[in-house]
Amino acid sequence: MSFEFKMPEEELAKLRLPEQTRRVGFGSRRLYVGGLLGVLAVAVLVRSFVFDTGYDSALVADLGVVRAPTGGVVGDLSANVGDRVARGQALGVFTVPVGLSAAVRAGSENVDQLTATLASIDARYATLKASEAQIRSEAATFRQQKSAQLSAVGDAASAYIAATDARVAYARVQLKRIRSLADKGFVTTATLDKAVQDMRDATASRAAAVAQRRAAAIETSAAGKGLLLSSGYSDVQYSTQRLSDMTLALVQLQGQRDAIAAQLASARQPAATANRRMTMPLAATVSGRVWSRLAAAGETVKEGDPIYALADCSSFFAYFLVGRSTYSELTIGRPVTFASLAGGQRWKGSIVNLGTTDSGALRLTSQVPTPRDDSYLVGARIDLPPADQQSCPVGVAGRVVL
Repeated sequence: MSFEFKMPEEELAKLRLPEQTRRVGFGSRRLYVGGLLGVLAVAVLVRSFVFDTGYDSALVADLGVVRAPTGGVVGDLSANVGDRVARGQALGVFTVPVGLSAAVRAGSENVDQLTATLASIDARYATLKASEAQIRSEAATFRQQKSAQLSAVGDAASAYIAATDARVAYARVQLKRIRSLADKGFVTTATLDKAVQDMRDATASRAAAVAQRRAAAIETSAAGKGLLLSSGYSDVQYSTQRLSDMTLALVQLQGQRDAIAAQLASARQPAATANRRMTMPLAATVSGRVWSRLAAAGETVKEGDPIYALADCSSFFAYFLVGRSTYSELTIGRPVTFASLAGGQRWKGSIVNLGTTDSGALRLTSQVPTPRDDSYLVGARIDLPPADQQSCPVGVAGRVVL
């Protein structure tokens, strides 16, 4: 037995699956994925094109070397490879044998000599501090006097502007009156031209007075900040560079004093044994990152032997090889761009070295390419912003774009 069930066409249409809708959605998805892949392909091509226009290189940095101050034994070393260090930071200690016979030969037991040396250093230090205070005082006095002088110039310029304003107003009224008379035929053309010229002269005088007042205001602001904007400012014995040199000299002198004071304290102590040792600190010569340890604790070294090599993270370079035709077009100071291959960063710089023949003479964190007969070695200083200097990206591969 069989049954047959009939339904209207409208009801059957409601029961059919929406196949066409699913097809359209699937096609849109494929179109979206294809477009995304196309964009990625274009990005890869553009990136390749940008990098292909440069010269292969890698970031290198100056090397600061911490050396043995004298013959002795390396003590405990606290800094490891890769550590960030600041200039003057203690990296370890260095021990010097000061047994009785060795001390006599080295002169470290000569208390009178050490005392005289310490007194001389103290006198030099006091002189430098007095000079530093005098420089700062003279600079402050000059800034005040210069600011007052320039303020007076600005006041004079303001008064002159007021006078020229009156002159301009008068010239404008006269010009208007003479033009009215000229239209009626009561004055000649020469009289009208003279009135026009007077108006122009008055306007020019006012513009010059305004410019003079503006220049005086700029000079006044600069003098208050200690900037050098005029030749007269150099008459005072003060500059940022001189103060910087003075500070460096004071730091070095303080270091010498500490060393002499330590030797003097050791010399004044009674000899408990015949083989006493004096401990001296090993300080970082630059701010950066420990690049390598060239000696181990307990190792005996001679004076001047390297103990640490430090990468100076404030001074980066990129060395690259160029052909003869490109080299002939380069000049010192030409801007360049270093493009990192890994992170995509782009840092500006300038050429500082052309045609270096002995690449081994450069004291850098890594070796640079050796020029062939048909190529030249070019060096560029790369300027990194402070944020990137903190990461100290020594060894980052990239390309130099001219």
